[in-house]
Amino acid sequence: MGWQATRVDEPFKWMGHSIGTVTRPQRHLIQGGCYRVTCWLDCPPAGNEICCMIPSKVPLGESYDCILPGKRYSFKQVIHQQRVLGRKLGLVIDLTNTSGYYQTTDLTKEGTKHVKIQCMGRGSVPDNPSVNQFVYEVSQFLLRQKHSKKYILVHCTHGYNRTGYMIIHYLMRSQISMSVTQAIAIFAEARPPGISKLDYIEAFYAFYHERKPENVLCPPMPEWERSEFDLNGEAVTDDDDDGGSAAPVHESHELDAVMTNDDILGDEISWDQQDDCGTSAINS
Repeated sequence: MGWQATRVDEPFKWMGHSIGTVTRPQRHLIQGGCYRVTCWLDCPPAGNEICCMIPSKVPLGESYDCILPGKRYSFKQVIHQQRVLGRKLGLVIDLTNTSGYYQTTDLTKEGTKHVKIQCMGRGSVPDNPSVNQFVYEVSQFLLRQKHSKKYILVHCTHGYNRTGYMIIHYLMRSQISMSVTQAIAIFAEARPPGISKLDYIEAFYAFYHERKPENVLCPPMPEWERSEFDLNGEAVTDDDDDGGSAAPVHESHELDAVMTNDDILGDEISWDQQDDCGTSAINS
């Protein structure tokens, strides 16, 4: 019989949030941590536009019907909100580490392209091939625009760290004479408070061979992010999490280290060419 024998609709509150009427199976999922709704509910939906890119938290599919209508944020809401602002979405870039948040049906109906670049949210910085794919997709999309201006929705789980990491890399590779510090500030202004993972910030300066100013710090954890705890008060961990806890930071970012990535394109340099780059740096 399983869950069918106990399918009873009942009002439900979770961590102080009124989720609405849910079935007992849904209640079980929420309490079990599979449905990490509290942090997502309080997270601001989207930021301001940056070079036709809109940073956003993940829109949840209509199947997440346990969320009250006023709290919902699905692609129906996204498309409507952007239309009100005079914007039409032409591309959605999904950086989450799962495909379970939504179906792409609503996007297909609107003629909006969906690109999946799967990135883990905890314990690692997005890898260079993923960054290269993101920069390529954005560049190609913008080049192909002819008559009408369309926009790109970029999202991870909450729309901050992975989303910011990709957008900042695009800014660095597309804008002449932009520094890492400037690019980080542009994203933070458009999507306050910006990137909250120190290892992400350190990775920018290491990748582009810039020294990090002492005054560049991670912003304080926003209040909405503090709700990410389970019933025992322990932090909920998930490979697709976009929270602020960072991996250990290593301070060895000498400018004469072996170069593993092309400065401009970001392409990985083969191991035999790395030796030549390292020798050239030492002899210069």
